[in-house]
Amino acid sequence: MEGTRDTIVVAVDFSDTSDAAWAAACRLAAMTNSDLHLLHVSPDPLAQAWTAEAIGVDFAALARDWREQARVRLAAIEPVAGLDDARITRVVATGVPHAAIIEYAESVDADLIVVGTHGYGPIKHLLLGSVAERVVRQAACPVMTVPHRSVGAAGVTTTAAVTTPTPRESPNA
Repeated sequence: MEGTRDTIVVAVDFSDTSDAAWAAACRLAAMTNSDLHLLHVSPDPLAQAWTAEAIGVDFAALARDWREQARVRLAAIEPVAGLDDARITRVVATGVPHAAIIEYAESVDADLIVVGTHGYGPIKHLLLGSVAERVVRQAACPVMTVPHRSVGAAGVTTTAAVTTPTPRESPNA
């Protein structure tokens, strides 16, 4: 439909990896005249394993502090690639990162989600899981993953990968 813009959601956790995802999303949004939603998911302190042992902690105040710190950090992130700041929406959500990213993307009818990948080894990945992997598997829209710089070490060039959640065709079809 003419006059509508695509919507790109980029999830950031303030790491170097998410900086790379942000830069890639800005370049893509500038090239495609898309709107960009910069999203940070703040953890819910009540959902943390250590909360059972944290007697006397004001969890509501802690959650407010975490969200406010995230808002300040999001406001400080500048657009790149000539992207107009007016086309950026900055949002702090609370919850489990992969679920909150997917839920937010669905709520704004996102055309694409951009996430960074940390490039963990298999053991650390097994223990920590991967937000990017879960988003790729569960999102209803395409997901672009931007690899961590260390993944492309030793002069190997890396490119972003875009996955589209469509049924796979049989190789015999």
